[in-house]
Formats: sequence, C-alpha cells, structure tokens
Amino acid sequence: MKSQAFFPTPEDCSRAFYEAFAQADVEAVMAVWAEDEEMCCIHPAAAPLYGYAAVRSAWEAIFRNSAKMRIEKKDDIWHTTIGMVTHHSIQWIYVGEEPQPRGPVFVTNVFLRAPQGWRLLVHHASPLQMGLPQGAGTVVLH
Repeated sequence: MKSQAFFPTPEDCSRAFYEAFAQADVEAVMAVWAEDEEMCCIHPAAAPLYGYAAVRSAWEAIFRNSAKMRIEKKDDIWHTTIGMVTHHSIQWIYVGEEPQPRGPVFVTNVFLRAPQGWRLLVHHASPLQMGLPQGAGTVVLH
C-alpha cells in the first residue's frame, strides 16, 4: 500500500511514528515505513519481521491485544549520513493505566531518504538490563 504522507525530515517521520503508536493507529504507523520489502521490525524479545505484510500484521496484533500505550524516551542520539539517519534512545512503555512503565528498552530506528521523503526502514527494540554492578556496563539482550 502506497503512503500519501510526506516527511521532510527524519525527525518528522519519527514524531509521526510515535504519535501513531500512542493512538494505536495501524494506518498511520504503516505510513511512516519505507516502501521496501527489506524493511525490518524487531519488537522486544521477538524474531525479526521483514516486509510490509509481516510488519503490518505485527502492529495490528499489538494494537488489537494491548491497551493504548505511551512511550517515554530519553538519551536520544541521532547520527546523520547522506540519505540515511540512525536514531537511538532508551524508552519506557506505559500501558493503559498501569502506573509503572515496562522497560527500559533500547531502540534503534533507521530512516532512509526516499522520493516520498524520509521513511522508517528499521525499527529494532531490545530489552535492557540496568543496575548491573559498577563497571559491568549496560547489557542489551538480543
């Protein structure tokens, strides 16, 4: 399905993705994705999904089976190259009325400049283990 949305910057694309996520709007979530069968989405502790149909199906299931969610991000890091931008952040997910967030999750989003503007090519979210002994660092589980 071709998206009519145009995102002039990767930040606009990212903002649209998280707004759509908060609204549990699968059409709006899919509007940010690249029209590329090599697109990849990895949800926490899940196998990689490749291609439009698989990614859409996963978002539909998440939105159908979960209460509305809100994401709180911190430690945003953006790395820009010609035609591609990588965005990393640590995120906590608030589900419905739950007072405690789920997470933290380490997220990497890769944006690609396309003829239709910036698009999300890869979304990879991995659970983080924090609070390890000093000097052990932060561990990302894959």
